[in-house]
Amino acid sequence: WTFHLALNLSWAPIFFGFQKLRLGLIINLFLISTLGYILPLFYRIDPLSAYLQIPYLLWVITATKLNQDVCELNPMVGGVSEAMIQADLCASGDGY
Repeated sequence: WTFHLALNLSWAPIFFGFQKLRLGLIINLFLISTLGYILPLFYRIDPLSAYLQIPYLLWVITATKLNQDVCELNPMVGGVSEAMIQADLCASGDGY
């Protein structure tokens, strides 16, 4: 449970702050995996607590699909996101 929480807390800074889109996708996949482990544990303690996690699981699955789509729309060029290259060009005044 603690590992899942740490993953959850790390996703936003990694995806939005550091703009590591693919690492964010990997974190989301781990979130889904750890939920697959956590939900049966919650169920054994209190079934209602497991059922209340189902909307969260659906949200993580949706967020993972969105993250995957963002990765596909921002291909890598030489290990760097093409969108980041364009943003750097615009910021330096060399682009557009």
